[in-house]
Amino acid sequence: MRIRATAAAAAVSGVLALTACTSSSATADNRSDDAKSVGTAEDGGEPSGHITDRTVKPWPFTVASGTLACSGQAVTFTIPEGTYGLNDAAQRKHPAPDPIWADDPNNAGTRIPLTEVIAQGLELCK
Repeated sequence: MRIRATAAAAAVSGVLALTACTSSSATADNRSDDAKSVGTAEDGGEPSGHITDRTVKPWPFTVASGTLACSGQAVTFTIPEGTYGLNDAAQRKHPAPDPIWADDPNNAGTRIPLTEVIAQGLELCK
C-alpha cells in the first residue's frame, strides 16, 4: 500500500509540475499571429502590444511582426534585431526605423506612412 501511495504522489507531483510549465508558455505559444496582446515591455515596464502585418493596415514594415510600446509619448517598435523609434520623442533614444520601413508600392520613392502604427502606440500611453 505504501508503494502505491508513493507512486500516486509522484504521479500527481509530475502532472502538477508539467501543468505549471505548460500553462505559462501556452498563453504565449497558442496565441495566433493575428492576436494583439497588451502587456509591458521587458526593458522598462511601459505599456506594449504585439502587432502584425495582419493587424495593422497598411503594414509599414518589412518584418511580419513586433512589439509596439509607449513610454511618455515615445512610441517604439521592437523586433529581435533591435528597437526603433517611430516618432520624434522615441528617436531621441532609439534609431529611426529606416532599415525595416517598407516602400510604398503605390507611390514610387516614398514609404508607407507610420501614422496608423504611431496612433496605436500613443493609445498605449493613455
